[in-house]
Amino acid sequence: MATNQEAVKRQEAEKTEYDWGTLWPHYHKERMNWATGFRTRGDVDILFLSGSTGRDPFEDAPCREPNEERAGRGKVVGGIKEQTRQAWQDIKDNLEMMGGELKNIVMIRYFLTRREDVFDMRDEMYAFFEEHEPDLRAHPRPATLLRGVGIDLQDMLIEIEAWAAVPRKK
Repeated sequence: MATNQEAVKRQEAEKTEYDWGTLWPHYHKERMNWATGFRTRGDVDILFLSGSTGRDPFEDAPCREPNEERAGRGKVVGGIKEQTRQAWQDIKDNLEMMGGELKNIVMIRYFLTRREDVFDMRDEMYAFFEEHEPDLRAHPRPATLLRGVGIDLQDMLIEIEAWAAVPRKK
């Protein structure tokens, strides 16, 4: 088993440098699918995105009637895979609207209502990353996963929060 000093040396050697900061990998017995942390530097803007979900962007509106809101009624796009893809598409669109991109993500927080959905969620997330930003797959960001939590709508299975560090334009 590696000593702590060996792990620190390994992390130092395998850290990933970006214009806006340094991504530190995370190791247990092997490299994990999340990072230890991200340290920003220089002139960057930090973007804190609200949670993105699997709400149907064409059918669901946040201005539902109060009784519908209390009952947890709304429209989502399908099961865990469809909702995961919709949440990531929403994150991508919001980052681009705010002047960033998926690669700028430095922290992710996942909320799942059902513990058993973690593997399907992860598979769909990896497929999305491979399609839209392979760097997120190659260099996982720091993340927190909370399973078995209550989320807004009855049929909503996932919510994802993301933070990003975007270099300021010179």
